[in-house]
Amino acid sequence: MIWVDLSGILGRLRLTDRDRLDLLHRLSTNDLSRLQVGQGCSTVLTTPIARIIDLLVVLNQGDSVWVIANRTPVVENWLRRNIFWNDRLKVENQSDQLQHIGVWGVGDDLGIPADLPLYHTFTSDDGALMVRVPADGYWLIGEPSVIARWIDRLESQGAQAGTLDDVERLRIEAGLPAAGHELTEDYIPLELGLWDAVSFSKGCYTGQEIIARMESRGQLAKMMVKVSLENTTPAGTTLSTTEGKTAGTLTSVATQPDGQIIGLAVVKAAIAESGQPLLTDQAAPVQIVGLAGQYQ
Repeated sequence: MIWVDLSGILGRLRLTDRDRLDLLHRLSTNDLSRLQVGQGCSTVLTTPIARIIDLLVVLNQGDSVWVIANRTPVVENWLRRNIFWNDRLKVENQSDQLQHIGVWGVGDDLGIPADLPLYHTFTSDDGALMVRVPADGYWLIGEPSVIARWIDRLESQGAQAGTLDDVERLRIEAGLPAAGHELTEDYIPLELGLWDAVSFSKGCYTGQEIIARMESRGQLAKMMVKVSLENTTPAGTTLSTTEGKTAGTLTSVATQPDGQIIGLAVVKAAIAESGQPLLTDQAAPVQIVGLAGQYQ
C-alpha cells in the first residue's frame, strides 16, 4: 500500500449556489444533471472544435460541487468567463486550503467501503472526503490536520510514502491520459478512449457537434494505445510503422520495478492493434500491447 501527496498536481474548486451543477453541465461533455448526492463522474471541457481543455472529476456533495482539475487556473478562468448575468454561482479555489493524497492498495480495515463505485464519495467521521478513483485507488481530501492523521493511520497499517513516479507508472498501466501528455488540444476526447466521460443524449455543450458527428460516423482518426519499449524513449517521440510511415506519437513513458519500459501512444486508428510493431525516430522497437481507455 502506498500513499502519494497530490496536492500540488491536482486542483480543488468548490462551486456553490443554485447553478453549481448547471454551468458544468452546459459546458462539458457528460450528463451532470443525473448526479445524486455522493456521486461523481468524469467530464471534459472542450474548445469549440472539440479539442481537450481539461478532464475534470465532478463530485456532487449536496450544497456544493467539487471540481478536481488538472489545469486549475485554466479551468477556473473558463468557468468564470461563462457565468452569465442570471446565473447564481460562486467559484472558490480551495487548492491551497485542502490537502489531497492518493492511496493505492488499501486494506479492508481502514473503514473505506470496498464496493464504492468509481468517483463516488464517502465522508469519514473526521471529515475527510474519500473518492474512489481508477487503478484501484482512492483520493483522500481534507484539512491538512485531518489528512496528517490519515497518513499516520495508513503508515501504521504498513503504507509507504510513494512518489509521483509511482503514480505515473500506475496511470500508464491503467491506460489513463494525463495533462501535458495526452490531455492537450491536439486530441478529441473520443480519440483518447474517454467515451465514459461523454454523453450522447444530453443537450448542447461546447464542441458537441464535432463529437456527435465523430460518434455517429463510427470513425476515429486516432486512438490511444498501451505500448512496450526496449529502450528508454522520451515522451513526444514520433512513431512510425516498420514500412516507414508515420504512425503517431509516444505520449507517456514509465519504467516498472522489474525494468520493463511501458508507455502510452496516440496512433492512427488503422494500426491500433495489439501486436503491431512500431519504431521510434531512432529506429528503436516499440510494440502495441492493447488499447488504452474505453472505446464504444
